[in-house]
Amino acid sequence: MKQRGNSTLGMVLMMLLMGGLTLHATRTQLSQSMVLVADEQLHSQDFWQAQAALEWGSVQHWPQATGWQCQQWTAEQWQSCLLRMEDDNALLSGHGEGRGLWLYRWVSIPNTQPQRQAHGWIDYCPLSQPALCQPEAAGL
Repeated sequence: MKQRGNSTLGMVLMMLLMGGLTLHATRTQLSQSMVLVADEQLHSQDFWQAQAALEWGSVQHWPQATGWQCQQWTAEQWQSCLLRMEDDNALLSGHGEGRGLWLYRWVSIPNTQPQRQAHGWIDYCPLSQPALCQPEAAGL
């Protein structure tokens, strides 16, 4: 008669232990997910900074010169660069300063104002030597 409550007490302790383990596992999974969310948010910010810099660069006036030319909008921390090619074609790039993501767009530049080419948006470096795709590496 004295042992009647022991099985109930054991079951309650087992339920508390299982609940504690479940809460710990959930907290661990949540903290790992928060790191992934932060990385995704940082990438999204990098992308939109680069996209904005690319759009800003497409409305700028670019002098007739060879090699990479860069313009910066300090207030927004954007940099847009243009590499003139043959036949009035050029490669326009944009990125947020201090950010690692660059976006590119093929443009026509018959004068000083770029004109977007249809289907010219690129999210990777289209040049044969990737080191030439970033103006800093090309000597700017």
